[in-house]
Amino acid sequence: MDQQATTGTDADPVTLASRDMRAVYAFVGRDRYLRRLALDGLLKGIAGEREALDLTQIEGPDADVAGVLDEVRTLSLFGGRRVVVVDQADPFISANRAALERYCSDPATNGCLMLLCDSLAKNTRLYKIVSRVGSVIACEPPRGRALISWLTRQAPTMHRKRLAEAGARLLVDHLGESPGVLDAELAKLAAFVEPRDEITPADVDAVTGHHREELVFAVTDAMSAGDAATALRAWRRVLATDRAAGGRALGGLAWGIRRLLETKRDYERGVPVGELARRLYTDPASLERRLRPITVEQLEGQQRDLLAADLAVKTGASTLEVAVEKFIVKHSLGSTPTPGRLLRVGAAT
Repeated sequence: MDQQATTGTDADPVTLASRDMRAVYAFVGRDRYLRRLALDGLLKGIAGEREALDLTQIEGPDADVAGVLDEVRTLSLFGGRRVVVVDQADPFISANRAALERYCSDPATNGCLMLLCDSLAKNTRLYKIVSRVGSVIACEPPRGRALISWLTRQAPTMHRKRLAEAGARLLVDHLGESPGVLDAELAKLAAFVEPRDEITPADVDAVTGHHREELVFAVTDAMSAGDAATALRAWRRVLATDRAAGGRALGGLAWGIRRLLETKRDYERGVPVGELARRLYTDPASLERRLRPITVEQLEGQQRDLLAADLAVKTGASTLEVAVEKFIVKHSLGSTPTPGRLLRVGAAT
């Protein structure tokens, strides 16, 4: 049977477990974290209902089909069910599809084979066999409002902290939509707020706000590389961190350029790059790659032009979108663009 992994729904992970443990499971989805979360929920539920499980975990790229199937068929020394988990199983499945089809058609009664893979097409014979004799669990990442709801549930369930919707939205704004990254940050936040039992939006901003700096620097990096289209996309991501106030996003871009200018001056004065990297929450090699292609004079020019763009927006001489696009294209291409060229760059993004 097919099941939707509870990582993306409102169900309890334990509901994935069955009192009659199946012989074969496939956890399917491109997010490795969600596959492992679904697997852990299933094993936890089963272990709570049955005797201890004899668990073996194998990496798919290194797995030998004969060895894997021998493991599944071998009686457990501990008296429980033998469980063999093949992680990153896509190459293992591709190389051994016929053998897996034969095994899954008549699986061992004393063992359980669990395959964790990016994809398993529904029109394949293996998918149909696993669905019939076992269970295919789709580990699809939640999106949009479902992701916010998932975070507000994940915080108390996994980290024993409350997280309001506003804090969850801010977390997504700062870090994006990767469930694994978000859950790792929840763990940091849980430690950060001890002994309090609630994670507030202020806590989220304090712990994850430096990620916005990286978004700002993505704009300046692309400009230094002469890549206007990438710089414009990065700017829109900066803007998305504060949808209600474009002015604050523009201020963040100005702050980032000012900070980069100060860092460049210190770099040229001989301040150790390791010390500078710690200030910017980055590593020394990445910072050096960022600083080398741009001069103090170029950064000073960016600072002046961005101030002029801010003034044009505040006086009504320009909109925020047009002013920043002109600024980005000018400093990506090294000259003031024509209006037609600006529109083509914007349309391309």
